[in-house]
Amino acid sequence: MRKSQWKLWIGASFVLLTLAACGGETDTPVGTLIITANGEDFVREGFVSEDGWQIDFETVQVNVQGPTAYQVVEQALSTDLRHGGHPHGDIPDGAAHVALLGEYMLSLKQPTFELGRIEDAPIGNYNRLNFDILPTTEESMGMVPEALGASIRLVGQAQKEGQTIQFELRFTEEMHYESCGPNEDAGVLAEGAEAEAQMTFHFDHVFGDFDEGEADPVDEETINYVAIGFGPFAALAQDDSLNMDQAQLQAGMDAATFEQLIEAVKTLGHSGEGHCHLAVEE
Repeated sequence: MRKSQWKLWIGASFVLLTLAACGGETDTPVGTLIITANGEDFVREGFVSEDGWQIDFETVQVNVQGPTAYQVVEQALSTDLRHGGHPHGDIPDGAAHVALLGEYMLSLKQPTFELGRIEDAPIGNYNRLNFDILPTTEESMGMVPEALGASIRLVGQAQKEGQTIQFELRFTEEMHYESCGPNEDAGVLAEGAEAEAQMTFHFDHVFGDFDEGEADPVDEETINYVAIGFGPFAALAQDDSLNMDQAQLQAGMDAATFEQLIEAVKTLGHSGEGHCHLAVEE
């Protein structure tokens, strides 16, 4: 494994970042692979949930670890899920793969942004991503105290029929994603050129999308199939305010609704429109 040190701006903080490139020989032609993150317009501009609540976010934070881009020609499963300090599951043996090491708290209200650049990435098609979502620690780059201990933090307001609820929701769920993608033409890296590999987060999967209509009860691929809307959260609000972590949500919701919520949260991770798969750890 070759390692190199680069500098990266996150917000107003100047931090030192460790990058890793694995699986290539020193004489292999290389280019620059850019790892980015995107919360989509649902996060930036707001949307209407499947049950008619207008949701507008002030803050959306997700803590990720070890985003890893890799090349897949023929699928070959691996049981080694933590290789070299980054998620390695599902990477075919010998496949070129590159990673940003460490934890990063993503603030997704901003437009698509660069998390880091790997300038010695072997050329090829980085058509898959692995990354973990984990509770934020003090080691996470870009960490703010309000998000400590949360893997996902959502702050905003929801409005329906004259009622406005201010909310803050903090989840502690851990997700180990692998084989995210493919993301159309992203990740095709030529010698001396640049390409992008993007972590994308689809929060409409949690709250649903009113424009998609009612959920199809037999089609699990539809957006609103597992989404719970905002109604179950609104039912927990007091004086038009809701501030809860995952344990409090579990205590306040009925078991079936909470289970559906967590299943929806687990589907957040994508690369573009390409879905992620949850790693099965033995």
